Amino acid sequence: MSDAIDYAHRHNVIHRDIKPANILMHEGRPLIADFGIALAVGAAGGGRLTETGLSLGTPFYMSPEQATGEQFVGAATDTYALGAVLYEMLIGDPPYMGSTAQAVLGQIIAGEGVSALKKRGSVPANVDA
Repeated sequence: MSDAIDYAHRHNVIHRDIKPANILMHEGRPLIADFGIALAVGAAGGGRLTETGLSLGTPFYMSPEQATGEQFVGAATDTYALGAVLYEMLIGDPPYMGSTAQAVLGQIIAGEGVSALKKRGSVPANVDA
């Protein structure tokens, strides 16, 4: 899956909504789907959709820069989201949980690390690191 994200980034496309629902399996390989937000941002001239501080994406997988509505969101935002998806694959839940989108985004912005090992003791320490 990281190959697909790398390919998109090398073509100057930031997905902005990497999440389990947008990862499909095709012939045994993951396929990233739904580039709708990336296309909308591109059609709007690159950053215009986010100039007002609007956060685009799914809160559980948003990077801190997305959560705060930063005008520039780069490739690191997709890398962060991929990490959140991998965390969920290990634990069963995204790294930050809350009853509202605002509660989840607040935790992401606070930036407190969430140890997979503390939540599931069977996670190897090197994977948690």
